Amino acid sequence: MLLDVWIRSPGSVLQHSEDKYTLTCSQLRIVLNNIGSSCPGASPAGPARARSSGVRPPRSARSVGGRPVLASRPVSTPPLPANRRDGSVDVARGLAITGIAFGHVLRGVRSAGLVDGGSSAYLAADRAVYMVHVALFAAAAGLMVEAALARRGPARYLRARLGDFAWVYVLWSVVQGLMQYALAGSVNSERTLGSVFALWRPANQMWFLPWIMVMTVLVTAAQPWRSRLRGLCSLLGAAALSIGCWGLFGPCIFLQGLGLSIFFFVAATVTLAGYARARARLGTGGVVAVLVVSALCYGLLVALGRPAAPTTTQFGRTPVSIGEGLVCAWAGVIAVGALSVLLDRVRPVSRLVGYLGRRSMVIFLAHTLALAATRIVLVRLGIGSVAVHLVAGTLVALAGSIALWWATRRWLPWLWRAPRRVTG
Repeated sequence: MLLDVWIRSPGSVLQHSEDKYTLTCSQLRIVLNNIGSSCPGASPAGPARARSSGVRPPRSARSVGGRPVLASRPVSTPPLPANRRDGSVDVARGLAITGIAFGHVLRGVRSAGLVDGGSSAYLAADRAVYMVHVALFAAAAGLMVEAALARRGPARYLRARLGDFAWVYVLWSVVQGLMQYALAGSVNSERTLGSVFALWRPANQMWFLPWIMVMTVLVTAAQPWRSRLRGLCSLLGAAALSIGCWGLFGPCIFLQGLGLSIFFFVAATVTLAGYARARARLGTGGVVAVLVVSALCYGLLVALGRPAAPTTTQFGRTPVSIGEGLVCAWAGVIAVGALSVLLDRVRPVSRLVGYLGRRSMVIFLAHTLALAATRIVLVRLGIGSVAVHLVAGTLVALAGSIALWWATRRWLPWLWRAPRRVTG
């Protein structure tokens, strides 16, 4: 009993390592002497007896009534395991993937002729969504790089990531393309059989996978978190690449989405541990202040400015539109990040949205099939309400993707992840 109390006391001088407690030999002798002195008929024990036996009490001990009493002192909390998930990052991913699904539903409604694509309301909604959703997704991915790379090492990390991304890119590009080819006349984007297998020209959302493969190789080579010089050079290079490609969408894989580079590299430089420290320093009041300021900046630029989005633009590429786009996109990413920190503390919301974040890749791969099916059904039922299409399409895109994953995860796991022989 006494040993257990002594071990668990806040002032214990026990060494804490990997969730196990260890005692030095001298400390163990003191504990045993303490136990002996507390038993009936035992001879008194204390610092004098410890000295006579050649054992010195720890420096933090003091004597009260002949017994060593450990002085109270703060004990540092051990760091979280490297693979521990951060709830607010999962929430941010959940919001990002919801925005991606909503954006595709919105553009699908326009392509179906249910809304005027030139109206100011549509343009503002499209600009607001595409300004931030994929940029937030890129930043969330960048935060995870340092810990994963430290855990696996560069060679294993690259093989696993590149193998996984390449596998699902080829597989799902063909699956989506064949579905669009088979449903020609019912979908907005008809495909020829030749275009389905022209994998160097991604269709729909699939361009993101080759882009993140490029970013994975570059950040593994640069490792910007290792020193200030590496970080500075990496961020300058990423900023130059983003500004040069802002608002542009290249003609083939590996050249699309390069305007997002700065978001990925900044997050990779900060690292998940750095993000956690910054969040802790801000506290609740600081996070609320950041949310208000960044959301206000984002909203004003979307409503009143002419910002170019990272991968597309409605206004043409000018120094003004690129500059406004950079500020607007960063303000949006920071605002959603701050909102994610607050939502993570609301248990029902964090559980639902965080779950979407943990299944974000599943939703990313399958959501276009689910939302296209929803739109086809609603149109055939004669439902032309834009609001119904937006709400139903987004909900079915999210829930339908997860349902498909759940139904196939055991029997067809290769739909969602590359086999082990590919990733190592």
